[in-house]
Amino acid sequence: MLIDEAYIILSGGRGGAGNVSFFPGLKSGPSGGDGGQGGNVFVRVNINLTTLHKYTEKTKYEASKGENGGGATKTGAHGMDLILDFPIGTELREQSTGKIVIIPANGEMIMVCQGGKGGHGNDFYKSPTNRSPRQADKGQPGEVRTFKAVMRLIADIGFIGLPNAGKSSLLNELTAATARVAPYPFTTIEPNLGAMGDIVLADIPGLIEGASKGRGLGIRFLKHVEKVKLLIHCVACDRDMAVMENEYKTVREELGAYNPELLKKPELLLLTKSDLILPKDRLLKLKTFKKINPKIFCVSVYDADALEKLKDLLKELSST
Repeated sequence: MLIDEAYIILSGGRGGAGNVSFFPGLKSGPSGGDGGQGGNVFVRVNINLTTLHKYTEKTKYEASKGENGGGATKTGAHGMDLILDFPIGTELREQSTGKIVIIPANGEMIMVCQGGKGGHGNDFYKSPTNRSPRQADKGQPGEVRTFKAVMRLIADIGFIGLPNAGKSSLLNELTAATARVAPYPFTTIEPNLGAMGDIVLADIPGLIEGASKGRGLGIRFLKHVEKVKLLIHCVACDRDMAVMENEYKTVREELGAYNPELLKKPELLLLTKSDLILPKDRLLKLKTFKKINPKIFCVSVYDADALEKLKDLLKELSST
């Protein structure tokens, strides 16, 4: 199961407490050292991760505490930093401010929570008028932030369309994916990925009218469309022309309602299930839809030649 969202609470380590002590014997005076600083929290991308599952099992993470100060003005050791790994394409949205932390894909570490400062020992407070201070500070708590981690799939090409438009079947034929297929809507309830050489394809679960407002699978998977370079809009051609045109329009409207920028992405209109209609009807529908989108192709998962031509076309379009 793809887990692409998780709520996490991150905390920098608490600073160590300052020490109260005095030099023994002839060397008099305060000798309490400062506490060490608490560890910081960093985040980075790990390309081997593909899900946020670990952050649903454990939701609170804290860096190590700084050590307490010691005698002889010894400063406590700093707490160890905490480094958390996330899948590529993950964003952290701070819940209190709405600020978004984008984790770089190149593995660069980003500090998201600073550790607390260590407390001063009594050596810090000595003065000509206070030669034997017994004052020391506790360490300060580390920075605490609550985030919603959101993972967007990183794919070159995304298959979109209403439920049961043949997207999963195509993904399986074009790649080595094994997405579940069945002759009823909403068979796919989470995105599936497949690789066609160096090109990554994503099967985005079927949209319905009102998806941008939360209907059906809602906007949960629409965010995955934002990252792809090319949209493959699948429309099953085994139905009336008016129905097909309405289905195409419905998906386009939902994309625009969610994010108008999605309508600017390059799109290939793919008429699927062409084996279920007569050749003359296939040509008529191709001609009609070409007026809507000149980039159009007709395919069936049972037509090996068409599948090979589609692979070549996708390679060409993804390289431009």
